[in-house]
Amino acid sequence: MLTFLFLSALVAGSMAVIPCPENACALMKCAAVADCVGRVNENGGWCGCCDICMTQLVEGQVCMQTFLLGVPATSECGEGLECSRESGTCVKTVIPKTADTTTMAPCLRRKEEIERGRQNGLPLIGVSEPVCDVNGNFHAVQCFGSVCTCVDREGQQLQDFKADIGSLATMNCQCARDLDDYMKSGLVGKLFYCDANGNYKTTTAAPMEASTAAPATSGSLLGSIVSGMQVINGACAKELTSAQSSGLLGTFVPECDADGMYTPRQCQGSECYCVRKDGTKIEGYSAPISQKMHVTCQCARDKDSYATMGLMGRIHTCRLNGNYQVYQCLGSMCHCTDSAGNRIEGSASVAIADINDLKC
Repeated sequence: MLTFLFLSALVAGSMAVIPCPENACALMKCAAVADCVGRVNENGGWCGCCDICMTQLVEGQVCMQTFLLGVPATSECGEGLECSRESGTCVKTVIPKTADTTTMAPCLRRKEEIERGRQNGLPLIGVSEPVCDVNGNFHAVQCFGSVCTCVDREGQQLQDFKADIGSLATMNCQCARDLDDYMKSGLVGKLFYCDANGNYKTTTAAPMEASTAAPATSGSLLGSIVSGMQVINGACAKELTSAQSSGLLGTFVPECDADGMYTPRQCQGSECYCVRKDGTKIEGYSAPISQKMHVTCQCARDKDSYATMGLMGRIHTCRLNGNYQVYQCLGSMCHCTDSAGNRIEGSASVAIADINDLKC
């Protein structure tokens, strides 16, 4: 009897290779499924013509007929069960235990997501598995295809620091990482000299015993302290050297010009303010540190120097943050100016009494 049933199933399975004839459904009379005890599988019959009733099997019942290709199944394992290919019976569905990624370090979490996708059969074309450090965070250097980039511990790319994968052996991204950490700390006053690949720049200057400030390429001495550079005299340079060698968190680190004097803008805590060359504060000018990149204090510095020298004739019109206004007046005439207070070439001039008519 069992042999007969098995052969019958094979015969039925062989019919799967026979294509459905045209208008097959027009010749087929479908049985009613209104009283189905189970699940109605719409268009699940031969050639997709009829709805069929799917009997819900319980744990331990035979379910092998669902594997016979081409034979419309009339039963299926019930909810929470699946058909085991080993036993041919319905067994409880085993849900793979997955790691709790919410408490994982960012790089380990990403590796787990990739592995889970691989197990689920998702296409992983173009996906690069990250390199993690000993703490499970992203390693500073990550490579994608033929390019290696610098990233923070969360895996976010750091500015435009990158290099060809052929340079991977000498790439460490330490300068890019240190720069990012310093910026996120809210501290100001230190320059980081990084190569395009995120490494620290190397110096070929003759070594000296004293630690000194390295002049920035822009002409400012915002300076990280390195050895082997020429000593810069000046009140700001001395304070800068003292602050950075102290290593104390929260110590004020000044911004210095190429002569070792204080730049017009200084920032400390949550505030930026304007100062003279000797570092004394010019009262009346300040801005939140969040606006630091837009604050120059050049107008406040020029106005203070002009008054100190006893000169007359020029009226310095400054913003509350110490920057130049969009217009300036000389004598009885006013004109439009750039951010440095210089007259914009070709701009019109108006009498100081008609300043409201000047469109800058």
